[in-house]
Amino acid sequence: MMEPMALPVSSLYFGLHGLLAVFLANFVLYVRLRASEMPEWSPAAALRVQANFIENVPLALLLLLVLDIQGGPSTMIHSFGILLLFFRLMHAFGLGTKEGANYPRLIGAQGTFVLLSIMSFACVGMFFNLF
Repeated sequence: MMEPMALPVSSLYFGLHGLLAVFLANFVLYVRLRASEMPEWSPAAALRVQANFIENVPLALLLLLVLDIQGGPSTMIHSFGILLLFFRLMHAFGLGTKEGANYPRLIGAQGTFVLLSIMSFACVGMFFNLF
């Protein structure tokens, strides 16, 4: 039987983001159940936090996995994984706790887009053996 491929770095961030996804899904449920008791909580905002997570994180984790499989430096993969987690937490906090545009939401959303771009360039660079 073949030994499973070891992905020690990316597996950590798959797990952490999986836990965050479960938390966000439960938060949406909690807000929906408590919306009548706490009108300041917006079910729509909670759902947007989760939906935005689902839109962006799978691609980011896939890019992280590709970098890990291609033998990317573990410090780079850790940096990308930590930044992704930070940006998603900032976005969730900004969108989930404050109305309208705010700095945590902006940092989280734009940071995620920039990070996705950098990770994409890193994958292309590794394909062409640029580093």
